[in-house]
Amino acid sequence: MISFREMLDGIQRIGDLLKATEDVEEAVERSKASLVDLRTMLDTDRLRQFESMDELVDYLQRVAIPQLTGAQDTLEGATDPHFKRLNLASEQASKLMVRLQMLDDSSLGGLF
Repeated sequence: MISFREMLDGIQRIGDLLKATEDVEEAVERSKASLVDLRTMLDTDRLRQFESMDELVDYLQRVAIPQLTGAQDTLEGATDPHFKRLNLASEQASKLMVRLQMLDDSSLGGLF
């Protein structure tokens, strides 16, 4: 049997874990902005200004690749721990749901 207090505590823990979505959204927005900047850096008109292939390669290595790496690092570093929290929230919600279903099935012959 589950008490009202246990149910409230469980829902509060799930709510706390779900706050990770805000952090994930922020990381995704930062990465999207970085990718927009990268697209600007790789615009055809910008790349045409280079007079040699060596200049273009140098530009890609100094500017574009670090920008892409930064976007990747932001996504990995900022989302991995939060995805773990979201998965934990999902597991806890499933466990709470099972306990609540048992309460429903046993209460007053299933009238609740």
